[in-house]
Amino acid sequence: MKDRLEDFIKSHRADFDDLEPREHTWAKIQNELQSNDQKKDYTWLWKAAAVVFLCISVGLAVERTMSTDFEAVAEVNQSQKSRSAELREVEGYYTQLISQKRSEIKSVIDKKGLTDVELLKDMEQLDSMYAKLKKDLKRNQNDERLINAMIQNLQLRVEILNKQLRILERISKQEQDEKISV
Repeated sequence: MKDRLEDFIKSHRADFDDLEPREHTWAKIQNELQSNDQKKDYTWLWKAAAVVFLCISVGLAVERTMSTDFEAVAEVNQSQKSRSAELREVEGYYTQLISQKRSEIKSVIDKKGLTDVELLKDMEQLDSMYAKLKKDLKRNQNDERLINAMIQNLQLRVEILNKQLRILERISKQEQDEKISV
């Protein structure tokens, strides 16, 4: 069937070429072409909207990243401040305790007329070590090892002073026992 239609069209080709459409048909086609030209092209509007959307998205992403960075820096600063406040509190407590123990030892030593040179040397050595640790902490504020070493130094001084007080109490007890027994 296809072959017969094709053969018919080829044999009557000249008959088809001499026919022209009516004027009304050409006028209708021309009006449609003009109306398509008159339709506005809004592709530029879509492009502009895409650019605005892209700029806003990039801006929001940058802002979020920066605000997250600022929050992280603020948290680090806050933790450093709280850490230094805690260190000052611990340092104040131990310093007060050490001065109290030293005054107790000094009063006992003065009553007895004794001098404990080795205790004084040990305490001076610990004081100088503490001062060095404090200088190092100013350079490296986030170093937990320095903070722990400072606290251990303070605890060691308190422990030494407590032991010395116990020794002095035993000595004074023995002296009282000897006086009573005599």
